[in-house]
Amino acid sequence: MKLIYLMGAGHIGSTVIEVVLGGHPHLQSVGEVWKLPVAWVTGGERTCACGAPVQTCPFWQRVRSEWAGIVGSDAVARYTELRQHFEGSWAGWPRLLWKSRRSRSDFAEHVTKTEAFYEAIRRVGGKPVVVESSLTPRRAYALAMCPQIDLYLIHLVRDGRGVIWSLMNPAKRALVKKAFKPTPSWRTTRYWISANLQSAWVAGRVRPERRLFLRYEDFAQNPGAALERIGAWVGEDLSGLLSAEGATQEPAAVRHTVGGNRVRMQRHVQVRADLGWIEHLPGRDRRLFWAMAGWLARRYGYARTPS
Repeated sequence: MKLIYLMGAGHIGSTVIEVVLGGHPHLQSVGEVWKLPVAWVTGGERTCACGAPVQTCPFWQRVRSEWAGIVGSDAVARYTELRQHFEGSWAGWPRLLWKSRRSRSDFAEHVTKTEAFYEAIRRVGGKPVVVESSLTPRRAYALAMCPQIDLYLIHLVRDGRGVIWSLMNPAKRALVKKAFKPTPSWRTTRYWISANLQSAWVAGRVRPERRLFLRYEDFAQNPGAALERIGAWVGEDLSGLLSAEGATQEPAAVRHTVGGNRVRMQRHVQVRADLGWIEHLPGRDRRLFWAMAGWLARRYGYARTPS
């Protein structure tokens, strides 16, 4: 059971990459799928990329039924508890590290139900590879502990100043329904450092041939080369997913991603570098980011003054 997992901080272009990969006939994109069982349990509003609420989407209804058949009962409520316990907060790290190494019964149950969940997706989708963009390193580590999952881990990085601008950009006020409050740059920088250090640590726990480091800027500026690299890594021919202008082709089937930004709802996606921060991010925020995170940004190939 092959799973490509995009891991890193938020607002790094993961939804765009996943949508592009999901256009391949062998790859089933599911988005931030950790949000699905939560929506099933709480009845919360969440829309599948097909346009239907996840509660009534035929694809996800079949997945839930198939999942129940594998584990012997409807495991959604129990799985949500286990996922929150091991993956839902910083407190999950000591639980993951302690219990995964000692074969504790509750972690073993989490593994069994996780493997059954992805097997249900594979059966219903009819595709051999699942692509997920949940991003959180804790989930990636938990997935790496699942022996029935062949995990391919992409540590995806975007320039932290672009992430800051994404969370400050006032243009978002017109695009989101809920109240938009810009995130302070110091908080985003702290989050960017933490998410990437955790991601690097988790990547170091998987075999070298199962991990890949990718900068979003490299993907956006030369998507053909990036897709060729990813395809060679996972053993799939990913050529032809984008036009010469960097736009997705007509998808072969309706998309069923359940989490991610608004890009997942678009029928066609245009890959672009999105470097608006260079022009619009205030100087004080750039200086703060570099003072706090320049040491890590340089490690990823970013410069204090972009060329």
